[in-house]
Amino acid sequence: MKTYEILPTDENLVQTLIDDTIGRTSDVFRFVNILNSIDCCYSIALDGRWGSGKTFFVKQAKLVIEANNAHLSVKNADARKKVLTSCAKFIPADRELQPQVCVYYDAWENDNDEDPILSLIYTILTGINSDYSFSIGKDVLSIFATIVEFLTGRNIAEILKELRSESPLDSLKSKRELREKVNEFFDSLLPEKGNRLIIMVDELDRCKPSYAVKLLERIKHYFTNDRITFVFSVNTYELEKTIRKYYGNDFDASRYLDRFFDLHINLPPANWKKYYESIGFSNSRYQVDIIIDAVIKEFRFELREVSKFFPKVKAAVYSETHGKTCYEYSLFGCDSLNFSLRVFVPILIGLEIHDSVQRRNFVDGKFSEPLISIAEQVDVRLFSELLADGESFDPNDKQHKYIKLEDRLKRLYCVVFGNVLGDATPYEQVGQLTFREDIKERIIRAAGLLTDYSDYTV
Repeated sequence: MKTYEILPTDENLVQTLIDDTIGRTSDVFRFVNILNSIDCCYSIALDGRWGSGKTFFVKQAKLVIEANNAHLSVKNADARKKVLTSCAKFIPADRELQPQVCVYYDAWENDNDEDPILSLIYTILTGINSDYSFSIGKDVLSIFATIVEFLTGRNIAEILKELRSESPLDSLKSKRELREKVNEFFDSLLPEKGNRLIIMVDELDRCKPSYAVKLLERIKHYFTNDRITFVFSVNTYELEKTIRKYYGNDFDASRYLDRFFDLHINLPPANWKKYYESIGFSNSRYQVDIIIDAVIKEFRFELREVSKFFPKVKAAVYSETHGKTCYEYSLFGCDSLNFSLRVFVPILIGLEIHDSVQRRNFVDGKFSEPLISIAEQVDVRLFSELLADGESFDPNDKQHKYIKLEDRLKRLYCVVFGNVLGDATPYEQVGQLTFREDIKERIIRAAGLLTDYSDYTV
């Protein structure tokens, strides 16, 4: 089986930027232009749902920023050249990007730390100078040591000796002195690297409430340097929930966050057409693919969810539902199993990702709404097999008996998942389809990839 998740590797970041795989390349450059225009201490919230590609977006922005800073050495000169070529398409020649240094900080990865400032400054230190033990002056490390000692009460002189520093640690007595020391730290790092420092804080909304609050307030209190821009890549809705867990359910989390963010930017939606093309998915020909697309829209799947949903459905049913004439609405005639594979299996797998409680209720015959909502999004002809002779879903068809699609779908759902089939009623007819007592089990097995027609090689 193959994963379709686009991981933020160096190669993927570059290639996706060039190919515009998800339709956000121009947005990345617009965002970089915003960062380029800032000339004071500033904080931006880049808001997007979990799985929407925020991490990928900010790392691509970081890639563009670094490629345009001639003071920074890069591991891959060819990649830098490709990025700069892309820059020429989106950044006007008369709008040169100022040299900026960009650091990525994963807050969730560090939320077990004693104090957020420690891991944040360490990330900045190593991000700006990967070979910090040889390239950073003694004074910078001394300042760092002073900050550490103030926050932890621990003398780390012996540790810093290994990092080429033997300076004694000064004792700080006030928050004001710490703020000055933090600013001094940044001022000593930047001159040879760039005009400004951009700190991208990611995954804050996944952190423990105490850590998230402490990080925000530490940054607000101590990071006041006019040469620093903070970018918080967050799901604001989830972050507000985190804040309320810390301060109480009645706390105004939205107003609280307004104190920290000077600008709020919503992550632009992905271009689904381009993404579908990149993974070889067409939502217009095959019946099952039309249902897949409808499931994605119904549950508002983001990129990460689609990358899990699509390959599983593909492995579960493609070998049985993709033939030479799969574009024909009457393809499978009266085959109730094939109909179920096309319709029910994608819904079950979608519910598995979307909401496990809803899935359980759907399987138990208590929740038909997903089937009805998804059916309403597609061409009614996909369900023509549910009609008997002389029936029609078209209310304007005067030659046939009008059948309301919703009513027929409710009957279908009741037959398949309502536990009406058994020894007393071993089969039931719905339109042209005959459903036997084992159909529910076969659908569940298919959704779990444990059938003979599952294909794990697709």
